[in-house]
Amino acid sequence: MKLTKWPGNMLNPMNQWVDRFFSEEDPFFKEIRTNWANQPAVNVKETDDAYMIEVAAPGLLKEDFEVSCENRILLIRAEHQTEEEKKEDDYMRREFNYTRFERQFQLPEDVQSDAVKAKYENGILLINMPRKTMKINKETRKIEVG
Repeated sequence: MKLTKWPGNMLNPMNQWVDRFFSEEDPFFKEIRTNWANQPAVNVKETDDAYMIEVAAPGLLKEDFEVSCENRILLIRAEHQTEEEKKEDDYMRREFNYTRFERQFQLPEDVQSDAVKAKYENGILLINMPRKTMKINKETRKIEVG
């Protein structure tokens, strides 16, 4: 079933322009919608000791992930391909699936990038990023006014 646009829209040139600009067939907007839809859900937590990122990525293997940290940018990539072929009597079925995504996060300055750890369990990629212990100078110094 396809919806037909109200013909009253044709009377307003601005509405025509907006409809053409945001067309569902436009390759630019189609790519944005496709890439956004392929992004996994992410939770970010902050504690006194660490930042944690949880990436929902069911159906993947831990070997499918590449996690790196450079110049305070955390990069998470995953790529997984499956192919299955079944033959029964005179019928043949072949199915394949390809999943790929990439996410980047700007890390705060207090992350110990050399101590970042990642593990994958139960369909969730868990990334633990310990925080540097910041020395707080509580020494009070008297400043003379000149």
